[in-house]
Amino acid sequence: MSSIITAVVGFATATLLWFFFKPPFGKNIVRLNTQQRSVALTFDDGPHPPYTERLLDVLAKHNVKATFFMIGNRIEKHAETVHRVIAEGHQLGNHSYSHPVLGFLPPSIVQREIERTDSLLRQVGVTGEIVFRAPILTRFLPVAWVLAKENRTHISCNVWSWDWTTQNPDRIVQSVLKKVKPGSIIVFHDGKAENAQANRSGTVEATDRIIAALKREGYQFSTIL
Repeated sequence: MSSIITAVVGFATATLLWFFFKPPFGKNIVRLNTQQRSVALTFDDGPHPPYTERLLDVLAKHNVKATFFMIGNRIEKHAETVHRVIAEGHQLGNHSYSHPVLGFLPPSIVQREIERTDSLLRQVGVTGEIVFRAPILTRFLPVAWVLAKENRTHISCNVWSWDWTTQNPDRIVQSVLKKVKPGSIIVFHDGKAENAQANRSGTVEATDRIIAALKREGYQFSTIL
């Protein structure tokens, strides 16, 4: 009897954990809806001068548009950078206000973090749908619940650059190019949430090289949605 109870408790626990970490409701986009050679470059944790500006220079050099998922309290500090991102035709997304691990917080705090940054993005001129990505991509139950209530999509990815672990451009380029496929959403970082002084020179150089390599393979570049 005890073995049956143990099995039932184990199954119930596994089910609850799966439901928490992989909510079976709401929209979660991990790739673009295309079979064409098109990819989306996305940058998290900015704006972060001077690296956001240097990335903008690279994108302008290649005539490529990207999506920048920005942290609200950095939008407040670096409005000039935000306006340049908009002026150059890139997409701005919401990456929370203060970059907590939203997936482990109550829905009320999740909603407040999202709404504060939505408001800031509207103030700087973002119109239409505001795309959202949870910090560290923690689309756990509280995040999925809040987004589903508003019929709102979470933007994930299927290619990690791993540039938060290294600023060696060779490693970043290798990490991305070996996994890119048509429709890939690629995650880079122009900032680093817990370190406002983080160096992102390797990301800048790697982005330049990755765009050039993908163009040689016939890829085009798209923003999200």
